Amino acid sequence: MALSDGNADYEKAEKLCKPSVLSMRLKADWETATPLYERAAASYRLSKSYGKARDAFEKAATGHHRQGSPWHSAKNLEKAADMAKESGGMDVEVLYRDAARAYLEAGRTQAAAEALARAARHLEGLDPMASSQLYMDAVETLEDDGKEGLAGDLFRQAIGGQIRMAKYAEAVGLLLRFALACQSLQLNSSQCKAYLGAVVVWLFAENASEAWAVYQDAMGVDTFASSDGAFAAEALFDAYRSGDNEEVRKCIQTHSAFMELDNQIVRLAKKLPQGDVRQMAASLGSQPSLVVDDHDEEDLT
Repeated sequence: MALSDGNADYEKAEKLCKPSVLSMRLKADWETATPLYERAAASYRLSKSYGKARDAFEKAATGHHRQGSPWHSAKNLEKAADMAKESGGMDVEVLYRDAARAYLEAGRTQAAAEALARAARHLEGLDPMASSQLYMDAVETLEDDGKEGLAGDLFRQAIGGQIRMAKYAEAVGLLLRFALACQSLQLNSSQCKAYLGAVVVWLFAENASEAWAVYQDAMGVDTFASSDGAFAAEALFDAYRSGDNEEVRKCIQTHSAFMELDNQIVRLAKKLPQGDVRQMAASLGSQPSLVVDDHDEEDLT
């Protein structure tokens, strides 16, 4: 029943979108056709005719756009993408990107970013590189509108994607961008975790000098300089300077700050050290501690 109802509504809508001399219709009647396409799409979805449902939702999206409603157009494009996922379609990303553009046209930046993130999640196991790019595009969509403070989960997902592809420099770049976003919103705990996470990622990538550079820059931020994350990072560098693998492992196990990071970075921390620790110790050299512990100072009064 649902399939035949869908076919009937779809055929009516198709006729309304074609000029007809007999009906005195000189141009498409999208106002009347669009709800028919939507009703047809709902019937097709109910009958699990996902390919037809996807087509009908796309037609409805076109109808809404022609009538100056990009918001409703975007909603229908997302539904079309959902149907493409159900039917194994290869253009899910295209549909979600079209939806994101329509949301932006409607002035709904967050909805646009969320559409890109849904596409990214769908592609995680199918095309990791495309998935990672979609997450980054979602983050940048919010950044461009000055709404990076809303992008916490997107940052984490984008960082996870970069780590899974072993793109550690890109992961660190995103962590530092996230730290900056957190600073503007006074999300102190998240900011400190982002800085410590960046240190862990660089050390996992066997680049101790870059890890130290990130740490030095982060120590210029008062919130981080007085945090447990700063003490944990300093202890980790001391462990690396010892050139002893066991000291590094012991440090990770001793300082709870490492286990409070986001899951994808905790997994990296648990695998430290990577590579030749003695060589990394040489690259670190003898560096002065940047952490000042007031509790260790003598009371001279």
